[in-house]
Amino acid sequence: MRKLLLFSCITVSTVSLHAQNCADIFISEYVEGTFNNKAIELYTPTDQPIDLGAGQYSMGRDRDGQGVPMLLNITGIIPAHDVRVFALDKRDPNGTGNETPISNELMAAADTFLNPVYVQSNSPMYFNGDDAFVVVKGGNTILDIVGKIGEDPGEGWWVPGDPASKWWTTDNTLIRKSTIQQGVTVNPMVFDPSLEWDSLPANTFSNLGTHNCVCGSVGIKEETSPGFRLFPNPLVNGDLSIISSHKIFAYSVFSSNGQLIKREENSGNSTYCPVAVPDPIPGIYFIEVTFTDGTKSYQKLLAR
Repeated sequence: MRKLLLFSCITVSTVSLHAQNCADIFISEYVEGTFNNKAIELYTPTDQPIDLGAGQYSMGRDRDGQGVPMLLNITGIIPAHDVRVFALDKRDPNGTGNETPISNELMAAADTFLNPVYVQSNSPMYFNGDDAFVVVKGGNTILDIVGKIGEDPGEGWWVPGDPASKWWTTDNTLIRKSTIQQGVTVNPMVFDPSLEWDSLPANTFSNLGTHNCVCGSVGIKEETSPGFRLFPNPLVNGDLSIISSHKIFAYSVFSSNGQLIKREENSGNSTYCPVAVPDPIPGIYFIEVTFTDGTKSYQKLLAR
C-alpha cells in the first residue's frame, strides 16, 4: 500500500508540472539487448554539472505494467552537457544463465554498474521491452518515462498503426533524437517510440558515452563520426548505394530485430559503395557503415 500511495503522489505532482527545456536530466539512450545487456544513459542538458546524489535522483522499471515503478537511488556527477552510462552489474566472466556477463563493449562504456542481485520484488535494472522505465527526482517528480506506466504492451511498444515497425523497446537500442530537450514528465495516453527515439539493432553500444542535443553536446564521436546517404531509401528492388564524403571500409545490414543479414567490405575503400540486400521483406532495416578511420555510423532503411 505504501508504494501505491507513493506513486499516486508522483502522478499528482507531474500532472501540474510544466517542465522547462534543457532544465534537468533525461534519458538519452536506452539499451535493451540480449541476455543481461541492459543500460541507461542519462544526459545533462544544463550549463552546470548535476550531482545525482544531492538531487535525490532515482530510476527503475515498472514491471509488466504493474503501475508501481521499482526505483533505485543513483549517484555520481554528470558534467554540463555530458552523459553518464548505467549498466546492469553482471561482470562475472564465468557467469551462466541469469548471471551471463554483459558484453565487453558495454562493460567498457559503462560509468556505473547497478543492481547485481535479482530480487523479483525489487530489481529496477532488470527491465525488458514490456517494462516502462522511469527517472524520478526528489522521490515524487517524474523527469522521464520510456513506455507507459501501468501498461503491459505484450512483447514491447511499437509504432501505433504500423505493424512493420515491430517492437522498438525489445532487443533494440534507442537513441533520443537530438531535437528533444526534456524528458516525458506525464505518463502518456499512448506511447509512440518513433516520436522521440531512433531505433538501432540489438547490442549496439558504440554510441554510449556521448549524446547530440540542441541543448549542447559533447564527445569526440559526434565531431569525428562521418555521415552517409542511402539511395534509394525506401528500398525498391534490393539494390542501393552508400555515398559519403569519407572513405568506406565495410557495411553491415541488420534486420529490425538485430539479426545480421549481410556484411561486406568495400573494394578500394572509396567514398561510394554498392549494396545488395538479399530477398528484402517489407519492413525496417539498419545499415551500419564502418569507415577507414574505424568510426561507425548508422541509418535506418525502409523496404517496401
